Amino acid sequence: MSSSAQLHLLPWLLLRRAGAGPAPPAGHTSLAAALHAGSCAGIAWSLRHDLPDRRTTVLLAASGVPAAVAGLLAADLVEARLGRPGPTAALLAAAGVLMWAADRRPSTVPTVGPRATAAAAVAQVAALAPGVSRAGATRTALRLLQVERRAAERFSLLMSLPVTAGAAAWMLARADRPASGELAVGVPLAALTSAAASTVLDRRGVHTTTVAALYRLAVAAAVAVRLSRERSP
Repeated sequence: MSSSAQLHLLPWLLLRRAGAGPAPPAGHTSLAAALHAGSCAGIAWSLRHDLPDRRTTVLLAASGVPAAVAGLLAADLVEARLGRPGPTAALLAAAGVLMWAADRRPSTVPTVGPRATAAAAVAQVAALAPGVSRAGATRTALRLLQVERRAAERFSLLMSLPVTAGAAAWMLARADRPASGELAVGVPLAALTSAAASTVLDRRGVHTTTVAALYRLAVAAAVAVRLSRERSP
């Protein structure tokens, strides 16, 4: 599940009083930067023994360009249009269902080539939307093209590193107040979670994908129930 979705939805579900709007808490940008930085560190740790070769490095460098450009040009617009609980939950549910369906595709392509990289790069742009994770979007695109599960997982995690690190730096630069507290809590927590999730997904494969999809659907359903209650007289 994307860090942006968790940052938007979980506090809103658990802490906001009924009828209150989904305004982000103080330190929202700082905490988002901490979660991105921690996720990047956790993924890097999980891949520490699996460094890419020269061909993969070139593909990775090229794959990050569309998402980086789109982020600089449209991140604020996308956040303004889709950052509310309803659209975020809808995107979260749709991403979960698509990820689950894609992972049922047969594995006929052993490695990630230029065509698959281009598809994953486009998919990573979709992760600008709250509710869509970078690694999840790229993994879904690769599995739809029948890339072997472990190769898709490894490449999607590697792809997420430069863009996630860049997003963390950009958010930290835009933070509205000192971020020491958020960084002290958010970075290690996100790092541990990301490292554990990456390790489990690598070992458990399709079963973990099912759990991840169900978790997304459960959070989306909780948001739908909350919105329905707030709208009822």
